[in-house]
Amino acid sequence: MNRKEGFLKRTGDFLAGRGFYLVLILCVAVIGVSAWAMLGGTAEEPSLPVLGEIEEDFAQQPPSVPTLGETNRPRPTVTPRPAEQETFFGRDEPEESPAPEETPPPDPEQPAPAVQEPLQFVWPVGGRVEVYHSMDQLIFDRTMGDWRTHAGMDIAADLGEQVLAVATGTVEQIFHHDLLGTTIIINHGNGLQSLYANLVETPVVEAGQWVAMGTPIGAVGTTALAKSGVVHHLHLEMIEDGVRVDPLHFLPKR
Repeated sequence: MNRKEGFLKRTGDFLAGRGFYLVLILCVAVIGVSAWAMLGGTAEEPSLPVLGEIEEDFAQQPPSVPTLGETNRPRPTVTPRPAEQETFFGRDEPEESPAPEETPPPDPEQPAPAVQEPLQFVWPVGGRVEVYHSMDQLIFDRTMGDWRTHAGMDIAADLGEQVLAVATGTVEQIFHHDLLGTTIIINHGNGLQSLYANLVETPVVEAGQWVAMGTPIGAVGTTALAKSGVVHHLHLEMIEDGVRVDPLHFLPKR
């Protein structure tokens, strides 16, 4: 009896000292067994596709691969600019050149314009040259008794000898000069004029009259005061674009 009571006492003391830990272990074990029963009885292992199935799916429906430059974003809509505003790299489009105007055919009834032939020249009188043109150096004037330039050329002639137009042209002026006497100027065009001085008082042409080369326009006289005391002669000047030039540049050689 005492032995039985001693065993029970020792067992009660052991349980009193370590009974808490035993109860805790039992609880954990029960929870673990329950969890294993739940997972092991209901969960199924996932099935992984084998290589053959992957190749079969790829052959039936290949994946769509976007090409270069394609995106999933919608492309913006571009509104074309009006034709008159289109430019190339900032430069306006070249304008179309207008079509050349057609030249009307010549009228067969209308005469063709006359071709102006080069001027030809003749000597106004037939005498020798008494005084030459000299604008670069002074020459002695026997009438005035001094040294001076000479804008024209003095050609010896008989008193009353006919004076001829040196070239074709229009009589531009007829006037009386205090020193040169009766003077005629003929316009030959293109800036060229001829001047005839020391003529008789009454010429045989009028201002505005057209004259041909060699047409008589007057006669040698004694109306020039600056030419007194010398042989009878014609004073001839050639004027080109307002400048007195040497008449020998135009008259034929003889």
